[in-house]
Amino acid sequence: MAFTLKLGENMAIEKLDLIKNPETAPFSKLKYLKWTPEDEVAEFFNRLFLLNVAARETGDWSEVDRFLEEQGDMIAAKVAVPMAFDDTPWAPFKKRLSESKVAVMTTGGIYVEGQTPFDTDGDWSFREIPLDTPLDRLRVAHTHYDTAGIAEDVDSVLAIHRLLEMEAEGMVGEALTPTYSFMGYIPEPSGLMEVTGPEVAERLKDDGVDGVVIGTT
Repeated sequence: MAFTLKLGENMAIEKLDLIKNPETAPFSKLKYLKWTPEDEVAEFFNRLFLLNVAARETGDWSEVDRFLEEQGDMIAAKVAVPMAFDDTPWAPFKKRLSESKVAVMTTGGIYVEGQTPFDTDGDWSFREIPLDTPLDRLRVAHTHYDTAGIAEDVDSVLAIHRLLEMEAEGMVGEALTPTYSFMGYIPEPSGLMEVTGPEVAERLKDDGVDGVVIGTT
């Protein structure tokens, strides 16, 4: 059963294309529709279309926003089984910040020009990011959050420049370089949990890192 969402007379978006590449944050949870029965997907888009028609007439888009938030949470809850742990590990910060080695990391899909881009369909690998990388060589591969702001301020997801400023001012003892970047859309997280997560953790430990700040999306 094919399903197309029509927007105006000459523009149509195929359901699978929209699910695969949601371009704005309100649509980010639509990725979970790929595991939703076709009739429920059709109902979702029909309701969304009617709400958009009403919003265009009134100029009030609040019902559209509310629908996307509520339905996005419901769709995600049906397919995303929460992880459960018997206890919560805790590593107390024992040193003064001014004497500590600190790393900043990200799940925002940042990589350096010349490196292999992340697979936006799901990727548990990581990239090394030297802190002195010129801004014009930084790239982003991620289609599950609104990446427009990164072009204006990469520090919104990977605070390398803020960390270097803090190091220069003596607020932190040392900034780790290179640091590490992940692409946070990982439908099957076993590779992250069993391979790349432990590998990066071991690298941080070997480098004597005292604390890590992770920029999430």
